[in-house]
Amino acid sequence: MALKIIITAPVHPFLLDTLKEKGYTTQYEPTISYEALMDCIDTANGLIVTTRLKIDATILAKANQLKWIGRIGSGMELIDTEFAVTKNILCVSSPEGNRTTVGEHALGLLLSLMNRIHSAYTEVREGKWIRDANRADELTGKTVGIIGLGNTGAAFAKVLSGFDVEILAHDIYKTGFETAQIKAASLKMIQEKADVISLHLPLNALTNYYANEAFFKGLQKKPYFISTCRGAVTDANALLKALQNQQIRGAGIDVLEKEPISLHTSQEKAVLEALMMYPNFILTPHIAGYSHEAYYKMSKVLLEKLGII
Repeated sequence: MALKIIITAPVHPFLLDTLKEKGYTTQYEPTISYEALMDCIDTANGLIVTTRLKIDATILAKANQLKWIGRIGSGMELIDTEFAVTKNILCVSSPEGNRTTVGEHALGLLLSLMNRIHSAYTEVREGKWIRDANRADELTGKTVGIIGLGNTGAAFAKVLSGFDVEILAHDIYKTGFETAQIKAASLKMIQEKADVISLHLPLNALTNYYANEAFFKGLQKKPYFISTCRGAVTDANALLKALQNQQIRGAGIDVLEKEPISLHTSQEKAVLEALMMYPNFILTPHIAGYSHEAYYKMSKVLLEKLGII
């Protein structure tokens, strides 16, 4: 009897084709609801997810045939991995598949802010031709603070390697990563010395609202702020205050605590609208890790880790 895999998110055709070639039965439902998954999870031998559904203990308790959960991308915060272990369910993710594009996107946000690209273009569309107020800040010679030197943080450091910058990296889980360009640093050191700060943190109890009012108040050099990790790592209200109080020179983010924005409460909508009034604020719709290349590579990495290819 063929093993059955339930796929709860859009995936590259390579994944579907490979599973079929290897003799698996697939139930491809990229828009399946939590309730609908609950009704059929007991038939699954494998489960493929992204960030859309919460795979909690309630649903896992019904997954009596489940052998593994494959996470397309990075971050396991929506999967109750501790409960999964008690049921001998293997949980794997594929951050190696999209780390490069996240690093490149973080650099794109930063360069757009520093060179006034998106704000200047908005002015040109309005018929304005303003040069002096749009003078750029060069990245060359600056100090860049990277908080979290995992897959995406290291990828950001890699794309920065061609620039003449000093990189200060803070990671409580890693040591021995120093190079000629990358120096280990405390959070305090980054807050004091960095001209740019980029967050590359997982979401957990330690990092929820990591970038809060105290974080921004501790900044000494009015840095550019970049975040391509999880929305809840940054407190949107604190970010707004940081812009209002000129504690940062600009902010480029790819994530929000609640996505999509159609789910926002009136208060959340008001905060976002206030943020978007600032020309030195950029928001992209959680696309940093979603390049065409990453779409394929995440599937390939996942299948390799699961031993399917």
